[in-house]
Amino acid sequence: MRLLSTVGWSEEIVSYVIDTLEPDEIILFYGFVSEKDRNRIRKALDLIRARYPSNLKEVQVNPMALGENFEKMARWVNDESVANITGGTKIMSFALALNAAMRGIPIVYVVTDGDEKKIFRVPITFSEGSKNFFRIDKKDSIAMRTLKILVNDFKGKARFVKIKERLGNISSSSISDAKRRLLMANLIREEKNGKEKIIIANSGAYLLLSRGDVK
Repeated sequence: MRLLSTVGWSEEIVSYVIDTLEPDEIILFYGFVSEKDRNRIRKALDLIRARYPSNLKEVQVNPMALGENFEKMARWVNDESVANITGGTKIMSFALALNAAMRGIPIVYVVTDGDEKKIFRVPITFSEGSKNFFRIDKKDSIAMRTLKILVNDFKGKARFVKIKERLGNISSSSISDAKRRLLMANLIREEKNGKEKIIIANSGAYLLLSRGDVK
């Protein structure tokens, strides 16, 4: 199992998750907002590195840049990952949670009550049952093709009938199912202009398509 973890000032939070889950690989995402941050986070990283010297990788990110965080973190997500979003900035945590939800992997968060720590699973997923709405590695799924057409060809806003035309010889039921999956994943929203349905891309769609391997 690969543990993906954002890191803030506290080494104990990350170590608690590592000791509990016993991962085979550890990927730590960290970044500095200020010099005070730099000193505290460097100290936390040193302590973690000393305790777990094997199979540990540190990845520096800009803690205030959502797009950069999302893209860098996405390179490390695989089907055997678990995402710990407890440490770091809210932007870092959100970027890792978004990556994890899109891939359908568990997301955990550590809650501290005095000296007691507990790991809770965060109920965020873009899945239906055991099946993802779409998998990032399935570049040619109808849902992914729909999203690409909407963002790349129509700049994020289009009549649904125009998207169907661009998709070509695909059944209406399959296209409608793809639209439903994207709506439930909150990657698009739908508005009506009279009898016409207008599809609009949400911010998550742009983040997903910013990955070089899905363009």
